[in-house]
Amino acid sequence: MNYQHRFRVQAPIQAVADFHSYPGAMAAITPPPIVVQVHSAPERVAEGQQMDFTMWLGPLPLHWQARFEDVTATGFVDRMVQGPLQAWQHRHSFVPVDDDHTDVVDELEVAVRRHLLWGPVGLGMSLNLPVLFAYRQWQTRRLLDQQRQTGALLTALMQQAGKSQANVTLALGAAALAVGVVAGIAVLKRVRRARQPEPFSRNGAS
Repeated sequence: MNYQHRFRVQAPIQAVADFHSYPGAMAAITPPPIVVQVHSAPERVAEGQQMDFTMWLGPLPLHWQARFEDVTATGFVDRMVQGPLQAWQHRHSFVPVDDDHTDVVDELEVAVRRHLLWGPVGLGMSLNLPVLFAYRQWQTRRLLDQQRQTGALLTALMQQAGKSQANVTLALGAAALAVGVVAGIAVLKRVRRARQPEPFSRNGAS
C-alpha cells in the first residue's frame, strides 16, 4: 500500500526541518489515544541511527525499531527494521514555497503481515493513515505557530504536547472504564430481574 499526504505550514524550511529532526516530535504529533513511549533515540535524526519505541494502542503494545536513512537538509526516510508490519518506509520531504512557507510531504510504503493478530492490526493502521496524518498536520502547524509567536524552544513545546496527549489518553481510558462499569452493572441488574420468579396467588393465578 502506498500513501501520500501533503500540507503547507507558515514557517521557513529550516524551521520545519529542525522540527522534524527531533525524534521527540513523533510523540508530540501522534494523536491520542495512541501513546508513544521512546526507549532510545539519537538526539537528532542522523544517517544510520535507530530509534526504539513502543506505540501503545490502549493496552496493546506495538514495539517498533526504525532506522533513519537518506538524511539531507530537506528530508529523510525512516524505515522499520522491526515491528508489527511486514514493511514500513516513510519518506519525509520539506519543499520550500517561499521564505516563509514550506510544504511537508509524507510518502509511505506499507505492507501488512500475514498474521492472526498483526495482520488485522496492520490493516487497521493502514486504513487510519488519513486520520493520523490529518492530526499530524494540525499539530505540526500549531506547534510551529506557537514557536514562531513565543520564541519557545521546540523541545519544550514537544514535551508539553506529549504530556498533554498522555493526559488526554488517560482521561479517555478512565471515561471508557467508567462507562464499561456502569454498563456492566446495568446488565447484571437486568439479568437478576429476569431470573426473579413471577409472584403467584394462593390459587395459582398470577
